[in-house]
Amino acid sequence: MPEYKRKVFMGIIRKQGWVNPGLYMIDTMQFNMSRITAVFCYWDGKRGVLMDIGTSDNISRVLEVLDEAGIPASKLAGITLSHYHFDHGGGCAELWKRMKFINEDFRIFTTSRTKEFLQNAEGHVRGAGTTFGAFVGTMESVPDEAFEIVGEDCSLPIEFADGAKIKLVHSPGHSPDHCSPSVIRNGRVEFMFVGEACGTFYTEDCILTTPSSMPPNFRYNEYMESLSKIRAMKPEMTGFCHFGVISGRDDVEYFFGEHVSFMERLRAGIIAAFNENPSTARVLEKTASLWENRFDRSLLDVSGSDSFFKNLRLALTYGIMIDLGFREPRYEERAGL
Repeated sequence: MPEYKRKVFMGIIRKQGWVNPGLYMIDTMQFNMSRITAVFCYWDGKRGVLMDIGTSDNISRVLEVLDEAGIPASKLAGITLSHYHFDHGGGCAELWKRMKFINEDFRIFTTSRTKEFLQNAEGHVRGAGTTFGAFVGTMESVPDEAFEIVGEDCSLPIEFADGAKIKLVHSPGHSPDHCSPSVIRNGRVEFMFVGEACGTFYTEDCILTTPSSMPPNFRYNEYMESLSKIRAMKPEMTGFCHFGVISGRDDVEYFFGEHVSFMERLRAGIIAAFNENPSTARVLEKTASLWENRFDRSLLDVSGSDSFFKNLRLALTYGIMIDLGFREPRYEERAGL
């Protein structure tokens, strides 16, 4: 396995705006911090589709940013989701309430599995609240009429003027329902919103990854299989909900390789630390060096961010420990396969 080191890349985009002529990245300012959570909008000049929405508290900002970008809410055909978690699909009920007065044809295009999780999110909200507090927002159930169910690994039933299709690439591991909405044209994967299917990154000028191992449903083997599936599709550009875009196959491929290496080392480190001393605090202490430089200094210098990233690392470590059988879920039940 090659050794991945900090180096500068030209294909990193971590600023709100157009990342190509048909794709706009929105910083939701979730947790009152920039460059933490992104949603995307695909726009062909006539119709648009949102990819994720954030929490119920992010709706106004997303719609305001779209308006500033020249994308009318009335022209949105709908939204598709990477997965059900509060910071990705949590705002669906609130968005639906707002959109039905703007565009009565607006729909939530998602899989039956994601719909089921969205409609039964009480345990998830309780668990997320212990880590992220009031930033979780609310997750009400959504009327059946709001949904149009799309099969896993199938395309949205939308004809775009530019000939593109958006395919929901099934990519479980982070969560059982995770899909990666992908813009495909002429057999090329021009953009893949990988959500949290294969890691995240919080670095500004280099590629050092972080895991997507949130409890209780993280499953390492499925996660690594999904990463391999995505990698084999050779996306030309990848979008991450946490946070940004990597453009160009060389840089995208480097991301995949770095993440495989990191996940293998992190999991092995957690196992070794647990076998030495099973306390969570000790596991966090023994694996701390593996996280060095993986949260950019510009983020850590923001007021309040230290506790946010400390809680995030705890949660991501705990998710791996649950998958290993070292801990049990506390709030949300671990879903069956």
